[in-house]
Amino acid sequence: MSAPRKRSEAFLRASQHWANSKKLRPNPEQTEKASIKENEPDVEILSSDEENAPIKESEGKIRRCSPIRLLHNPSYEDEEEQKVNRDTIMLSNLIGTKDLHETFQFNFSVDLPMFLNYFHPEFSRQKKKITFITGSTLLDPQLPETELIKKNFNISELTADIPKRFGTHHTKMMVNFFDDDTLEIVIMTFNLRKIDFVGLTQALWRSGRLPRQKPDSKKMVMGARFKRDLKNYIKKYNKQALIDLAERIELFDFSSVKVELMASAPGKYDLSNLDDETEIYGYGKLYQILKRNNSLVDNSKAEKLYNFLAQVTSISYPIKVEKYNTASIFTHLLAPLVFCPNKDEFKILSPGSTSTKKHQQDNYYFPQLVYPTVKEVAGSNVGFGAGQAVHLKYASTIAHKNQYKQNIEPYLRKWNSSKEPLETGRESVVPHCKYFACDNGDNWSTIKWILMGSHNLSKQAWGAPAPKDLSSSVYEVSSYELGVVVIPEKGLRMVPSYGTDFIEEENTLPIRLPFKLPSSKYSEGDRPWSSWMSYGDLEDRFGETYNLGNE
Repeated sequence: MSAPRKRSEAFLRASQHWANSKKLRPNPEQTEKASIKENEPDVEILSSDEENAPIKESEGKIRRCSPIRLLHNPSYEDEEEQKVNRDTIMLSNLIGTKDLHETFQFNFSVDLPMFLNYFHPEFSRQKKKITFITGSTLLDPQLPETELIKKNFNISELTADIPKRFGTHHTKMMVNFFDDDTLEIVIMTFNLRKIDFVGLTQALWRSGRLPRQKPDSKKMVMGARFKRDLKNYIKKYNKQALIDLAERIELFDFSSVKVELMASAPGKYDLSNLDDETEIYGYGKLYQILKRNNSLVDNSKAEKLYNFLAQVTSISYPIKVEKYNTASIFTHLLAPLVFCPNKDEFKILSPGSTSTKKHQQDNYYFPQLVYPTVKEVAGSNVGFGAGQAVHLKYASTIAHKNQYKQNIEPYLRKWNSSKEPLETGRESVVPHCKYFACDNGDNWSTIKWILMGSHNLSKQAWGAPAPKDLSSSVYEVSSYELGVVVIPEKGLRMVPSYGTDFIEEENTLPIRLPFKLPSSKYSEGDRPWSSWMSYGDLEDRFGETYNLGNE
């Protein structure tokens, strides 16, 4: 037996919290809990210019930075942390600066005592304002710490209206105003809880500090669209404080922003007569973005095999069940949206694997679902405890079983496809990030477009027509979601990057990824992680087992 490994303090704190998880039935993301005692955070403040410069000149060479970044993760051994966290962002970089003037925090789940600890002492001392926008009450008068929090911080909260039973406020965004009259938008994948920062892989996009709009400044088309879409999204909450926020955002210069905003918001939407100016959400928004950027794929001539990828942490119920056949968001809705020979419309495929196989053959592409295996969760830095953030039911009902066999199992890929240890730096950290991407028919040598955000594979997040008529142009979205779509500017090739955010290749834009492409197929005996299943004698790296019910 080899000697026990030396573990970092953060590693031990996280693993200790989950030592008894085998005795509990895990809750879905809606009830994530992480009551790990928080020490004072290490505040590492980097200048905004240093952190966000998209292009730098280094000895005459152009050095471009990935627009998608990884969140710092402390769960590796001390001697490994420097390598795995190269170029990453800490929470203190986002909210810990002395000159943060006011912040709006859109999120799903917040551990207030933990999160507030990351602000600079001056933020509390000067009673600078924090507004939380979530789907439930944060300042619960029944909690003993509420009065102390209200005494020390100037906090307001807004509760998003969720009209449908299974809808959620799943958006994760910061809108930060600074003393120098600048604004920064941060769109990310993490909840504001300890387990999200210690035990899970997280990603983010940040705008960098945006100055006030000058009357004679040039407006970049994509930046102007982003601002318009962001304002529209914020106004969808129909809360006066957020309508006022949208008007404040109008005053700032977004010309440096080179991504598209991918938003979902509750409501019914119609794809008919869709144009560039239409305010639309859910899958219709992705269709609008790809169409106006000439990024829909017409591969009907089958000249080369394309790949279409989803890396998610939750796969929900089918959008339609028809006898033994099922239709799913990824294979039946998003795939035909992306691979659309007729760019004026697309059709959701009929339930079952026959329709998807034909569509894949006719348009010569292959879908891939990157999703962690049971062994990957067990071997992760915080063991089975990390599995609380990953959700897939595939054995509960006949519909779940059929969806798994038809629309999930054929496309499963491992989270860790690296050929060497620490290649991505997140091989042993279970994902909470979400990505969707399409290559250029070159086996992921380059990326045509990529989406990073909060969307999982559910009809609540993306929307779906009524099950009785999947051909309808009208569909309904139930949840708030937010992400960004990166499409390379003309003349740039977008490539995967591992372990660093920067690249010096000419005319090349790196995209930092926490998983390796091309991804690897599941090995024989691999199963996708499901928190609704027991795993018998299988032990995680702490010797713990995971079984539902009483021992």
